[in-house]
Amino acid sequence: MVLMRLFGRGEIRRWRDTHVALARAVLQQAAADLVEALDTELSQADWQDGLIEQTRFVATRIAPVVRRVVDPLARRVIEEADRTLQPIAFYPLHWRPQPIDTNLMRDMMEELGDWAAAGGAALSGIMRGAATTLPLGGAVGGTRAGDWMRLRAEARLRAKVHAYINATVVKGPKGRPSMLEHVTELLREAAKHARPL
Repeated sequence: MVLMRLFGRGEIRRWRDTHVALARAVLQQAAADLVEALDTELSQADWQDGLIEQTRFVATRIAPVVRRVVDPLARRVIEEADRTLQPIAFYPLHWRPQPIDTNLMRDMMEELGDWAAAGGAALSGIMRGAATTLPLGGAVGGTRAGDWMRLRAEARLRAKVHAYINATVVKGPKGRPSMLEHVTELLREAAKHARPL
């Protein structure tokens, strides 16, 4: 009886490891796909989005897309894990949606704000210098000053969006689990409490 129980626990650990690896593969790929797909959205951001209202841009244009893509994938991973757990152990594994962390975006923007501010200060200094040395409508290395500013703003916004996707899907900040960390915790909890059949 003890031997059967030990064998059953080993089977449950293998189940856990398999599904944690599956969750990691699925959600890391989803994050990579989102970064690539949302690059088009970023190139359509205007000056207001890129320089002034980055948090609003992420909240209204990026976060809903991330949620729409990632939530169903995470649910499917848990449903598949539950289906394969039932023949080897008793544990009612159910998908528990992760509540939306409304402060995550604001806090992330603050964390990334120092970097953006440093880039903005450098940008401002360079543009002041350019204004005194370039003729009106002048260009730097074939790039107009306004175009260069737009590229810099887009790069800052892109960095923030990529960081948001990573924090939401793969690795959350301290005390705020990402979707992958949430799914992994559900699987580990199931493995810990499941009773071998």
